[in-house]
Amino acid sequence: MMNIFIIILSLASVTLSNGTSAIQWLELQTGVRAIGMAGAQTAAGDDISSSLYNPANVSYIEGQQVFFNKTNYIADISHSFFGYGRQMTELDVLGINIFFLDSGWIPETTDEANTGNDIGSLGNYKVYNFLANFSYARSISDKFKVGLGLKYFREDIDNMYAQGLAFDFGAHYSVGLGIKLGLSINNVGPDVKFEGDGLQQYVDDSVSPSGILMKSTGSFSLPQIVRLGIEGKVMGSDRMSLIPNNLLGLSVAVDILKPITDDMYAALGSELSISEMFFVRLGSRINHDTASFSFGLGLEYSNFKIDYSLSDYGDLGQTGQFGISLKF
Repeated sequence: MMNIFIIILSLASVTLSNGTSAIQWLELQTGVRAIGMAGAQTAAGDDISSSLYNPANVSYIEGQQVFFNKTNYIADISHSFFGYGRQMTELDVLGINIFFLDSGWIPETTDEANTGNDIGSLGNYKVYNFLANFSYARSISDKFKVGLGLKYFREDIDNMYAQGLAFDFGAHYSVGLGIKLGLSINNVGPDVKFEGDGLQQYVDDSVSPSGILMKSTGSFSLPQIVRLGIEGKVMGSDRMSLIPNNLLGLSVAVDILKPITDDMYAALGSELSISEMFFVRLGSRINHDTASFSFGLGLEYSNFKIDYSLSDYGDLGQTGQFGISLKF
């Protein structure tokens, strides 16, 4: 099983190098528990809210699970996230996530003809982003789990749009002594380009008989990212924990991430639980452009859970968000 991890990671390191990509919002972190742990979820994720980090994460769902959160992000941006997962058999789990982002109003102007228009003098527009993600995970054995994700995405900027499909691949492997490895490759798919009426330019009849000239944008790669994670269950009721007990739980997770558009960085996260009812989370990112620390709280009672997280993005400010989930 370890050979599969090594082969996938080797292939990913060859295909990924710094470049330019579009649809960057596919890299936005989702899931309140995950954000409280700085996104270190490649190996530590175990529910529907973490499926976008690694599709193998949904393999731990028992029965059914729903999740929802709405976030007021930076610069008047807001986004909503909904997830539903269902255990189909003892070995197979299916999940679906819906993500929607609203940029808020953006003032419009142009300087193509050096008109000197003031910002906002031409009105306002919005950017809308939509994602539907379908996940399938299977437990190959007690130690080894695999997952596959299929995404449909669309980005609308005023009267222009880009859309396409992408895949995620992931796996989990339990080493023993409370240690679990995770690996995922996200946003693998064909290049995308923008289309729509916004690319029309009205010209003289001598240039185009119809009086309309359609501009064409270049094609851009998707923001592919490779994640390698490790989680250690130091304490907890899980029989795989290093120190089994029913009162205190402690897990520590580390993710190494390599985006196609940026340098490698790391995410460190930890979660402390008391009686599997109260949760405190801490996280930090190393060598990230903007994000630094994160903090989270959770309360679970009778299969109902509410989570809160706070993240710091340096000069961009801080964001806090709530989420709720239900198991049944």
